[in-house]
Amino acid sequence: IRHGADLIGLARWVLQSERREEALRLFRRAVDLGLPDDLLFRTMFDIAALERRLGREDAALAVYTDLTASHNPYRLRAFEELAKHYEHRAKDYVAAAEYTLLAHVRATNMVERAELDHRLNRIKGKAERVSSSSRRVVPPGE
Repeated sequence: IRHGADLIGLARWVLQSERREEALRLFRRAVDLGLPDDLLFRTMFDIAALERRLGREDAALAVYTDLTASHNPYRLRAFEELAKHYEHRAKDYVAAAEYTLLAHVRATNMVERAELDHRLNRIKGKAERVSSSSRRVVPPGE
């Protein structure tokens, strides 16, 4: 196979058989061979999702970050995935809020904005709980 697009179909077929590592190699090879933009961005998103499922958070974060750097159909979803990571895994609520706001700016409809507003409110609530639990009042004489 000499064309990246041909490998995508094979990678998806392999992925249906739960052979994630092999599918990931095929997706990466397809990117290396070159893909039209529409297929490239979808493949990059698939690569990031696979890396995350395989427990390689750093690799997934790198691809999601790459997707946020250019205008593409997966940019909003990449910002959301970064927000989820920082909220749920890293517990970095400032970063989670920032990525959520970056996604919100790019949301194109009311449903997306409402979901992102809900996420932002949840993140703010978590940040406030963490902040208040770390502020312990020390009685005089301690």
